[in-house]
Amino acid sequence: MPRLPSTLLRRAYTVDPLLPLLLRECRDLDSARNELRWLREHAQSRDAANIRGDAWQQRQLRSMVRDRSRGKPLQPETETYTARTARLILSELGARRPSTAPFRILDLCTGTGCIPLLLHSLLAPSIPNLTIVGIDISPKALNLARRNLDYNISREHLLPRAKQDVHFLQANVLHDEETQRLNGVATTVPGLPTVLLDFPPAEANSGAKNADWDVLISNPPYISTADFGDGTTKRSVRLHEPKLALVPPPLTSSGQSQKMAYDEITAREDSFYPRLLDISEQIGSKLSIFECGDLGQARRITAMVDERKRSGSLSRKVKTEIWKCDGFEGNDTVTSGEDIGNQSDDDQGARAVVMYRNTVSR
Repeated sequence: MPRLPSTLLRRAYTVDPLLPLLLRECRDLDSARNELRWLREHAQSRDAANIRGDAWQQRQLRSMVRDRSRGKPLQPETETYTARTARLILSELGARRPSTAPFRILDLCTGTGCIPLLLHSLLAPSIPNLTIVGIDISPKALNLARRNLDYNISREHLLPRAKQDVHFLQANVLHDEETQRLNGVATTVPGLPTVLLDFPPAEANSGAKNADWDVLISNPPYISTADFGDGTTKRSVRLHEPKLALVPPPLTSSGQSQKMAYDEITAREDSFYPRLLDISEQIGSKLSIFECGDLGQARRITAMVDERKRSGSLSRKVKTEIWKCDGFEGNDTVTSGEDIGNQSDDDQGARAVVMYRNTVSR
């Protein structure tokens, strides 16, 4: 990793003496400023009543900045768009149904379970009949997600009913059992359709297997092998997160030459998104949110959506947006159509591609 210019370090220090430490991970001043703001807000939130005082908050802030400078990961992106999703649900989807109606959310590639847990904490007070299912292929991730659920209930960060509302289950998101057999993959991991049979549609006459899910959300593996290995991926991510959660599996099955049956895929890092679009259609989700790595990848995903609309496999009434995941909501939303191309290629950072069906007014 190249050394930071001394002029940049001096400039950062004049803004705030803590910024040079954050530059070790952030590598640019704007990102370091954002992270310092997030960390300061977090320190203040831990003493919201200001009982411990400013000096205590400042010590907490310095401690977190030092940890961050040593490579401890900070993931505000997922929290940012998840909280935004909750606000959208409460303002649009939730407002259109009776308060006692079932509301179901499916989180694919759930990892530690942070998305279901945050969504439950934000939605449960307003939605009494709430089901959130987190799916992952990794037993280790699922065990951690379940421990996180129990821990947050015990600390009263979640309502006790979260134990009944939130479920973490193992499934293969990319391949169902039939596809695995065709590709000669021997596995005991069930496919997603099999697992979702335990959550039948709320309406008995819905007519679609596994239908009637209100929201699909996913933070899938989306980093290329090149970016993971050449230093493009941040050190904190490479050191603290399992590669399985970051880099998609090869496009060909082990020992097989047969490629995955998705014409849209041109790069391994995009391999989850055609499947996520398939699942969104199969379960009839009114709102779908997919995290991705940058604006270029977000454009490729929206291109997949547009191609499906042209081919007739997806309703033309489906709308897409690209959200920035930097903690600001002002004018960061980019809607489908030509506007998507108006963001600068230099304006990088994580994105979320959002799909609205015609049941959501946008």
